[in-house]
This record gives sequence, C-alpha cells and structure tokens, in this order.
Amino acid sequence: MIVYLNGELLHKDLARVSVFDRGFIFGDGVYEGLRAIPHDPAAARIVGLRAHEDRMSAGLREASIDWNVNQLGPLSEQLLAANSLRDAFVYWHITRGTPAATMPVRQRVPAREMQPTAFAYCSPQPPLNIASDPATKSAITLRDIRWEMGHLKSISLMGNVWSAMQADAAGAEDAIFLRGGEDGLLAEGLATNVVIVTRDGEVCTPSLESVSILAGITRGILLREAPEITQRPIRAAELRDAREIMLLGTTTMVASVTRLDGKPVGDAPLHPGPVAVRLLRTLISAIQSGRDDA
Repeated sequence: MIVYLNGELLHKDLARVSVFDRGFIFGDGVYEGLRAIPHDPAAARIVGLRAHEDRMSAGLREASIDWNVNQLGPLSEQLLAANSLRDAFVYWHITRGTPAATMPVRQRVPAREMQPTAFAYCSPQPPLNIASDPATKSAITLRDIRWEMGHLKSISLMGNVWSAMQADAAGAEDAIFLRGGEDGLLAEGLATNVVIVTRDGEVCTPSLESVSILAGITRGILLREAPEITQRPIRAAELRDAREIMLLGTTTMVASVTRLDGKPVGDAPLHPGPVAVRLLRTLISAIQSGRDDA
C-alpha cells in the first residue's frame, strides 16, 4: 500500500511520524473520509468533493490548524493512481503537528509555528450497483457519552470506540446515540447519520440544530435528492417505534437497521425496508450522474 505523508507518496512501511506528534499525544487533529468512484478508464473522482472540502475547512478553522483543503482532491487522485484504485475509500488525517525540541511535549496551548502532519491512505471499495439492496444491521441504543462538539470531525474517537465495543458485547453491529439518555433526542450512529420512517409514515432525520451531530455528506446529498426527508428533533420513543431505521454514511451508503436493542424493527425485520431501498437507489443515481457535487 502506498500512503501520503507530508508531501510524499511512499510505501506504508516507510511512513514515519514523530511519537511527539500532537495527534498521537492528544488526539489533536481532524479527519475526513472520502468515497472515490471511476471517472474514466484511467482516473477516479471524489464523491461530494466540494462538500468534503467545506466541512474539512470549517473543522480545521475551528481547530486553528492551517492546512489548504484545496489539496484534498488533487492529492487524493494522486494517491489513488499510485495504488491503482478507482473504487475506493480515501482517509485523510490532519494533526496539529510536532512541537519543536525546545517546547514541552504536553503543553496544552499549542505553539503557533508547528507544521501540520498530513496523512492519507486508500483502500478498495465494491463498485456502486444501482440494483443492489441496502445492507442490514443490528444496533443498540446508547446514551451519548461523547463531547458536545459533534459537528467537528475530531480524530479523538475514544467515545466511539468504547461505544462500538459495547455494541459488540451486546451482539450488535452498530450503536445509535441518544442525547440526554433513554428518553432524550436521537443523535447519530457510530459513524453515520440516522433517518427513520415514523409510525405515521414521515421520513425524517435529526436536525443539526436539535443535537450537535456531524453534517454527513451522504445525508446532504439525500436531503437534496429526496426532499420528502424532513429535518427536526426526533425523540427516542419515535426511534423505538419506527417502521424503518436507516444509517447513512460514506461507505455505509444506506443501510437498514433490522433489529434495535434485540427487537425487530418494523413489519419486515429480516429485510431492508422500502424507503431504504428507494433512498439507496436515489443516492447511487445521484452519484453516477454527478449530482453529488451540486
């Protein structure tokens, strides 16, 4: 595997980062996960690139890390070409960098002169298939114990890791966070946004104003392409009573949660729901026609 590190494309075994890098010491950085698809016989393109650039730029600005997001597309294309990949996931990881030898390693307030550490890798993904059905998953609900800046795509993911371990111990594949506890508001999945179909047939997703969650790129595409999706606060009781529960993400695309907290979801718990099938096909059609970067 060829990776990108601070201006170089090199074999993963040759990539080296200082043990004093603030990403390693503090989890001080932001990340972005991209989906690449074939563009022509020799190249790939990034799905929703402008939205990824905007989100990463906002995160870097809020974290006060200076890195030019205009590099995201061209460098991703170079990395994909170096690995002979077109259908792929591309991961970018920008940390604040390593303090100078004269600076304390664990000083909370960072020195201004540090150079960011930029790292990226890519891995194969299955081709998009408009005829495919959504994947099915089981999930548990968990009180959201993470920090309150869910809109910032921080590399500090211990809360997500702990929650994934809780789901695995319960025999589930994912976790859905509830802000405020069992009777609180629906937030998001471990690495996904959530859409539900209520008992009354409303298709809805948590609004960004109701809970601090990530503005997912897949979520944004579907909000444009499927205007029937409403954005509003969603109570935990509505999630548990939903006819369908869907997870949206860069690699997840659209997945159906068929069991929640060990109980079947909706009336056909072993199969993806009809809205999930329709939204997946809507999403793939938008990507294949280039409407994802609107």
